[in-house]
Amino acid sequence: MTSPGWMRAVVGLLLAAGFTVASDDEAARKVLATRCWACHAQTAMGNLRLDSRDAMLRGGKSGPALVAGQPDESRILQATTRSTPGVIPMPPGAPLQPEEINILREWIAQGATWQEDTTHWSYRPISPPDPGQTIDRALLQAHKPKGITPNPVADRRTLLRRAAFDLTGLPPDEALFQQAMDDHRAGWFARYVDHLLASPHFGEKWARHWLDVARYGEDDFTGTEVVPYANAWRFRDWVVKAINNDLPYDRFLMAQLAGDLMNDESLLPATGLLGLGPWYYGIAQPPQSRADERNDRVDMVTRGMLGVTVACARCHDHKYDPFSAKEYYALAGVFASTAYREYPLVPEPEASAWQKQKEEADRAQKDLNKFLDAQGRKLADTYALRTADFLLAAAGKKKAGDLPAQLVERWKAYLAKPEDKHSFLARWFSGEQTAAEAKAFQKLLLEITAEKQQIEAANERLVEDAKRQAPRVLRTIVLPGGYRSEEDFNPGADIPAQSLDRDRFVAWNRIFGEKNAPLKFNHELTAALLGDAERAEFKRLKARQEALKAALPPKYPFLHGAAEFEPWDLQLHRRGNPEDLGEAVPRAFPAVLSDGRQIFFREGSGRMELARTVAHHPLASRVAVNRIWMALFGQGIVATPSNLGSVGDRPSVPGLLEYLAGRFVQKDYSVKTLVREILLSKAYQRDASAQPSAAAVDAANRTFWRQNRRRLEAEPLLDAMLAASGELDRTVGGESRPLEETFVRRTLYAKTSRFQQDETLTLFDLPSALVTCEQRVVTTVPLQKLFLLNSGTVHRRAEALAQRIQDDDPDAGITTAYRLLFQRPPATEELQQAREFLASGEPSRWREYAWALLSSNEFAYVD
Repeated sequence: MTSPGWMRAVVGLLLAAGFTVASDDEAARKVLATRCWACHAQTAMGNLRLDSRDAMLRGGKSGPALVAGQPDESRILQATTRSTPGVIPMPPGAPLQPEEINILREWIAQGATWQEDTTHWSYRPISPPDPGQTIDRALLQAHKPKGITPNPVADRRTLLRRAAFDLTGLPPDEALFQQAMDDHRAGWFARYVDHLLASPHFGEKWARHWLDVARYGEDDFTGTEVVPYANAWRFRDWVVKAINNDLPYDRFLMAQLAGDLMNDESLLPATGLLGLGPWYYGIAQPPQSRADERNDRVDMVTRGMLGVTVACARCHDHKYDPFSAKEYYALAGVFASTAYREYPLVPEPEASAWQKQKEEADRAQKDLNKFLDAQGRKLADTYALRTADFLLAAAGKKKAGDLPAQLVERWKAYLAKPEDKHSFLARWFSGEQTAAEAKAFQKLLLEITAEKQQIEAANERLVEDAKRQAPRVLRTIVLPGGYRSEEDFNPGADIPAQSLDRDRFVAWNRIFGEKNAPLKFNHELTAALLGDAERAEFKRLKARQEALKAALPPKYPFLHGAAEFEPWDLQLHRRGNPEDLGEAVPRAFPAVLSDGRQIFFREGSGRMELARTVAHHPLASRVAVNRIWMALFGQGIVATPSNLGSVGDRPSVPGLLEYLAGRFVQKDYSVKTLVREILLSKAYQRDASAQPSAAAVDAANRTFWRQNRRRLEAEPLLDAMLAASGELDRTVGGESRPLEETFVRRTLYAKTSRFQQDETLTLFDLPSALVTCEQRVVTTVPLQKLFLLNSGTVHRRAEALAQRIQDDDPDAGITTAYRLLFQRPPATEELQQAREFLASGEPSRWREYAWALLSSNEFAYVD
């Protein structure tokens, strides 16, 4: 048996590595949850559960898993150490780490205590802060027992640069920076911070934090084409404005879930959180697509706002946290009862008139398409009768005569393909390119075409019969762009239908179906081959379509939002399958998050009730303050900012998290107030340098004894280049534009695509807009440096910066460059190196010098 001192040593090692251990049983429970519960909790493989002490004592098919006080006799330790003959090694795959095994061993040796606390720490009510408590005192209480002496406060220049990037995402304003450097009165840093908090650029920087969580995107993909959301930027601008105005965080959340129900028109754009999707259109059958959309909304609310993974209960009860599948569908029902809605920003008569004009233009387009489709089928049938002539003409065995030259060229291209692409033409390619062989292929092709037409007619009758027999669709789901889910996605696809034999279908498809097939008549080719009578009708329809299209003005401005729909309680989807339905589940909030009582939603869709419940839940505040801290320190107090559940990380400094959450509520959910308090703490202002004695105890800086050095994210990096070069357009808000080399606005205003992300931003770790993301990964890859070396964007910035710093006096230009980029004068060695580089006097040298400075680590990192 190991000694208690060993356990303390292991705990110390875990703390140094960034783990947090509150007690022996909590440490053991964390190991069991992360490594064992997937199979031995609710699923109870081998009839064994490891999620309670009684269950472990009771054991499974192989007997008790736990013998309290006797580690070596406990089957759970025998299995995890993988050293006992006859005991199956567990878990499958990667074995437990030595420290994990030691935690279990010591826990069993100490009696395997298990505190049955039904309320997880993160679900508990938030208490008001203790009088006299502060951020620094909370951290002192964490540092003192460990013997950690935190770093001193950083120098003034470092603090000013750090605060500017953290609060505005931009380098320090030159005048404000110099004013703060020269301000030697008490409270100088507070005054500087207040200037930054009042800046309109604060909302731009902090909006991007939320937009990652809100999976903000300006388009979706239907499976065949991209659907752009022309007014998505209005939601982005609302977020910027709300943050600049310090809209209380509880109201900020409520507006995005139910802004249309809050009797405040200024909150209507906030429902873009739901209205902008993601939407899944025709990527899957409608029931599956709609289920996927609801899952996204459940995940956005529970993980994005509450930091719990309720969406994991979509197919079965949650394996780790106490969320059931029924509770998942109770919550998903709220979003099944919510509709997409576009809110016009013009008077209703103007919007109605435009819609009427658009419908007329659409009808004209449909009439034209219908005419061309019908004429194309006629032409295909007509020229199919001359297949033999086309074959002979394409092979040079006969003159083309009156055959259309476009079609002859297509036949030549078709016959030039490899032989395996020509079904039923083996004899032709073996050398029998005769009129008889051509006639035989023509006869076969006509037979296949006739058979296909018969099958299509029969299938149409099957679809019509099914429509008459099937129950009426009660709910028509309309997505952005007017896409009507059940009607527009492959109608009749679920009805058993007849089909051609495979080889015969391939033969037909390669002549009539594929793009540029010999007898595939697209609209352009059809129009070119029309007869005189048909051409006159085509010209009439075309002229009408073009006139109505030209007369149609751009669509009026509108908001992508959400609205009430017919209230609907979802049926349980067995194993997550929307085609295998179980009992109906009333709309409600998960019981475990509401002290075990079920909060049912009975007001319409339930969105307003959900919004109130979420916005004022203890989890929402804890998640918010943890993310605010993470934005200012590079890491959260809880290292899993969207998972505060059983397998999520525990707070590294619990007292600090609870203090911040209490202050947040106490200060009416003011983000700016909390940010200000954090910046004015010594904790935020500390130097970022390493300290061997503190690092020996807390190498991962989980108790924040120093500040963290951080690389600029993609947007601040590009924005800083524009600011340094003097090109930055600081206008706040407005329509998005593609991120091109000539783009000189803040990167926040570049288009954000879900279908095809910008390569530059992705290279520097911009997350996908398809899913909620609370914390960006930070990668360091060679392509990032290659971008700085070769990108046209960086070249343009370097050229502009060179024009700004170039001076007849090289020392003056060098000094200006360092002031603009690093907010400091060059060191003696740096000055000398720059002089030597610029000594040739060639103008290009200044551009290359500017380019090197923009590519430097000091420019890209903030201490």
